[in-house]
Amino acid sequence: MLTNESLETVQFQARSLANDSVPLANSDFVLNCAAVAGLLGGEDATSTVALTQIYDKRRWLGWYNSPGSYVMGKHFRRLARSAKVDVVFESDSEASAASGSRMVHIDPSVLFTHEGWSGGPAFEGIYSGTSIQTTGPLASWLMKKASKTDCEKIEGRKTQPVNVTVAILEQVESLREQMTFHHRSPALAFVPILVSLITCSACGWYHQWYAFAMILVGILSRGFAYLFIGSGNLVFDHPKPADGSPPGDGVLGSDQDFVLLKGTEYVVNAVTRGKFFFRFRSKYTCRMVEGCSILLVVQAIVQLIFIPQSQLFGQLMFVLSLAISWAYNLWLSSRDKGEVKEGIFKQVLGEPSLTKFVFPNRVSAVVFLLLVSNKPEAPGNPRKLKKIMDIFLPSDSEVWGIWKETIAEQLKKGNALQFRDPHWNRKELTVEDDRKLLKTLFRDAKDAMKAYTIFTTNQAGTVA
Repeated sequence: MLTNESLETVQFQARSLANDSVPLANSDFVLNCAAVAGLLGGEDATSTVALTQIYDKRRWLGWYNSPGSYVMGKHFRRLARSAKVDVVFESDSEASAASGSRMVHIDPSVLFTHEGWSGGPAFEGIYSGTSIQTTGPLASWLMKKASKTDCEKIEGRKTQPVNVTVAILEQVESLREQMTFHHRSPALAFVPILVSLITCSACGWYHQWYAFAMILVGILSRGFAYLFIGSGNLVFDHPKPADGSPPGDGVLGSDQDFVLLKGTEYVVNAVTRGKFFFRFRSKYTCRMVEGCSILLVVQAIVQLIFIPQSQLFGQLMFVLSLAISWAYNLWLSSRDKGEVKEGIFKQVLGEPSLTKFVFPNRVSAVVFLLLVSNKPEAPGNPRKLKKIMDIFLPSDSEVWGIWKETIAEQLKKGNALQFRDPHWNRKELTVEDDRKLLKTLFRDAKDAMKAYTIFTTNQAGTVA
């Protein structure tokens, strides 16, 4: 009898040890984190995948479990829809594109939502007459640089202030018609990989198979997404202008912010027409994108179902892998937005000279734009100058027409703007208020002339 009781006691203790072998096995608390694991941190996770192509060997550093798989899957779905097949005719060693090769191009702006990769503001060419409603990403980046530049305030008639930045663009040696980019991968890239592997192994050691499987699925789905994106190149492409093209000077901007681009048509084209795209050699690229999209969405769904089935220890391991990768994605995406953009910008445009003025009204700002862009040795065509004024100062009344013609004629002569009594006391203006308005507009033009004098003096000092 005693022997039977002792045997039952030993068996009971053995079962207790087996149950207690898993940490927190007796806890009734359920950490239901999977419901949001596929949604949170999706934009940061997508951003880290997007620039895989410009980091050396980073395509092999995506093997870790990460949150935001559902959001990433949706972005990859849009990538597949933006893919198109083009024929690359010119040989380019960096892009690994032979003449006549068929390449798959994908728009990267799908993965860079609200980060200035999709396009910039409108552009109006002063000499060429070019009009572009949506410019390239470099135009957007240049506008942001201009907004942070120190400015000089110009006094005058106050209405609504207008910022004008003069950007002098020099052609750098690295600028070519097609360019690819390379950066060194950060050493911290191994941290989320190690954490995911350790948490996955711990779940397997303690037989937490649901959590083990979900972490492993997360590692594989993100790893394959990295491999796919990393198999291509991030290419910057801009058209080469025809021989004999006029200067590329033009105005970039919106209502209260203007950037005057001064440079050759080749460099200005890089800002206004340059585009980024992912280039892939494989003809199965679209299918691969679809496969990545499906795998990422399935990951989010199965995590939603199976993680609550795991015990608390497995759930904690799953959350730990997500927390470390989320922190890494957040750090890397913010680093990418800063360093990568700056590196690409310098490689394409170098260090453009930026000089910024704040004018008290739009009239002075527009006249200043025309003064800086006008060349005394080759003054602009009055018709084209008047067209620029019509675009930025759209009023077509008789007073405004007289004023625009007078400004265009004086700019054609290449001399300093000077106005006297006969300029505003016109016989065709029978109403006194019209003459007062015309005189006011000429005063605004004089304020622009003062700013132009300051600008030319500063430029001469810089050259000296």
